Amino acid sequence: MSGPLLLASTSPRRSELLRSAGVAFEALDPGVDDAAEALVADDARARGLDPAAAVTRVALLKLLAALPRARAGQRVLAADTTVVLDGALLGKAPDRAAAAGMLGRLRGRGHEVLTAVALVGDGGGLRVEVERSEVRFADFGQAALQAYLDSGGWRGKAGAYGVQDEAAAALVAGVSGSWSNVVGLPLERVSAMLGAR
Repeated sequence: MSGPLLLASTSPRRSELLRSAGVAFEALDPGVDDAAEALVADDARARGLDPAAAVTRVALLKLLAALPRARAGQRVLAADTTVVLDGALLGKAPDRAAAAGMLGRLRGRGHEVLTAVALVGDGGGLRVEVERSEVRFADFGQAALQAYLDSGGWRGKAGAYGVQDEAAAALVAGVSGSWSNVVGLPLERVSAMLGAR
């Protein structure tokens, strides 16, 4: 193995999660912007692929973009998270109005959060796995919605919310499954993947 794990992500949440797990890593911007992610996800949906396949394609896109900058033998990890409601993917909201619309659709309902994790090991082999968690939203009022929108916590997050945000406490009623998955990186699954030979 050559050096620490290379995390193909600029997400501060993914970095915080890996640090909390004691994983030595360095983060790298894979150079895949939100528009490119949306294009790949839209193409997957247009081809009739399910949400797990769509999110897997985006994770692989990030991984492939980062690989040329990895050192020989270095492990590379990429991930993508999306919210699924009624079979539709809810990505990142481009603006406050779109965030309000997404949160309004989630209000009082359950939805699924999927994270695809792609890892190239030190031997060059590829592993791709998908973690699923269920999130239940409260039937929150307009004041709670406006407070969350004012907090800015919706920016850069799938489904326009961050379960870890203090301001989101009024929105989220509960999580079943991996909590870290909902934040953006399923630590239990990632730890198992990193430990596998």
